[in-house]
Amino acid sequence: MGNFYFGDNAKGEQENFKIISINIFSQNNEYHHLHHYLDKETADVIVLQELTPAWQKKVDFIREKYPYYKEEVRSNNFGIAIYSKIPFDTVITKNYIDNEHPSLVAELKVNKKNVSILATHPVPPLPNQARFEKRNKQYKLIKEEIENFNTQNIILIGDLNTTVYSPNFKLLQSDQLKDARSGFGLQNSWNAFIPIFRTNIDQCWVSKNIKVTNFYRGSNIQSDHFPIVAELKID
Repeated sequence: MGNFYFGDNAKGEQENFKIISINIFSQNNEYHHLHHYLDKETADVIVLQELTPAWQKKVDFIREKYPYYKEEVRSNNFGIAIYSKIPFDTVITKNYIDNEHPSLVAELKVNKKNVSILATHPVPPLPNQARFEKRNKQYKLIKEEIENFNTQNIILIGDLNTTVYSPNFKLLQSDQLKDARSGFGLQNSWNAFIPIFRTNIDQCWVSKNIKVTNFYRGSNIQSDHFPIVAELKID
């Protein structure tokens, strides 16, 4: 547990970049909860997972406040989108395993520094071996991508469908990154419906030179996930 309570962080310092990741739950049709939450919780960048055609129609309010965005809408549980108040230098879709499970890589500038954001939602390892292998393949490809980024400021964020305790997490974990959650408690985000089984599959990992000034779990939006919020200082 020490990793989560005594991490390398910068509590008390003023952040200059804030990012939120939210698995909105494709089956959730109580759309107003997300709207209410994001009226109170603002950021520089928001990442949504499980963006379906129905949900895309309900997030106009995000596009109004975050005018730079890319949406990869899917009818399955793996649509994904990124919304920003800061203009992107580039933003592209990465299909690590197939085009039904997209990830996004965005590049922008914070404090005149280049920042790369990799937003992803790998498949869960259940209920069969094929999904387990797909997830692990995506982990390996993401790790390769991260280790080939040109920028020194990297953020990996999303519903990673694993905990840090899983031996398979090593397939994804890059020596270049640190856990943004470290030093801020467990902040378990899933399963929002079943507290006794709640764990930390929603994750944010950042380059070791990025200071994490705060990390916390957001409010209940009637999804099976809570949002996660990382406040960062990029010098």
